[in-house]
Amino acid sequence: MIAAMVVGAWATGSLALVAEAGHVAVDGSGVAIALVASRLATRAPSNTRTFGWMRAEIVAALLNCVLLLALGVYIAYGALQRLADPPEVAGGWVIAFAVVGLIGNGVSLLLLVRGSRTSLNVRAVFLEVASDAIGSVAIIVSGVVILTTGFQRADAIAALVIGVVIVPRVFVLLRQSVNIIMQGVPAGIDVDAIRTHIVAMNGVQDVHSLHVWAVTSGVPVISAHVVVDDDVIASGSGAEMLDRLVECLRGHFEIEHCTFQIEPHQHRSHEGSYHQI
Repeated sequence: MIAAMVVGAWATGSLALVAEAGHVAVDGSGVAIALVASRLATRAPSNTRTFGWMRAEIVAALLNCVLLLALGVYIAYGALQRLADPPEVAGGWVIAFAVVGLIGNGVSLLLLVRGSRTSLNVRAVFLEVASDAIGSVAIIVSGVVILTTGFQRADAIAALVIGVVIVPRVFVLLRQSVNIIMQGVPAGIDVDAIRTHIVAMNGVQDVHSLHVWAVTSGVPVISAHVVVDDDVIASGSGAEMLDRLVECLRGHFEIEHCTFQIEPHQHRSHEGSYHQI
């Protein structure tokens, strides 16, 4: 499909086809990067990487963002130049090559739609292909306009549409990826609600040093210091309390990876300031 777009761009003089070819090329590299990242993410944990390579997909998503942003800026610059001085573009051939691209995009979307619901990396690739499809439609429309009215600037406008479609999507993915790397709270998880659920449990006095983050998309993690009644410690009921805490987080918040430190209220004075939060 990339070859068809490149040939089409050369034969018709269409910047929109150049933009679409570049976009498809970046998407292709994105798929390759995603596949490598997915393979790395399955590597077993080790003494030096205790979570394995699970964040490889986040690094891959960031790399895709950089490539897409560079492409979007290039397309926008070229489109603005052609709006000022539009060259002749063969509208009929533009339509033919764009239809080929649209068919290819449709097939790719069908293959990616399921995985895009659970993986940030696959979602990034899915959105890239979806924007390719929008670009193909914009090119077809521009070809029709050129063919029927002779308005040559339609090609530059179509290229600008492709660039505009790319950039906002990049920032959405960038925000999600940076949130994971910065160990931000995953979307949809309310830390105050977690605190309320824990404190409401029988035998719990307080919770502090509560942290919620994600190792990668779809893998939330929580750690907390839970202050319990003295009789929980004295009766040796700590294991039961741990089971109840894990069941609470799993049942109400769908968090499987939980680490809790159970402690009496006297212990807090022995902790550093970082754990007083």
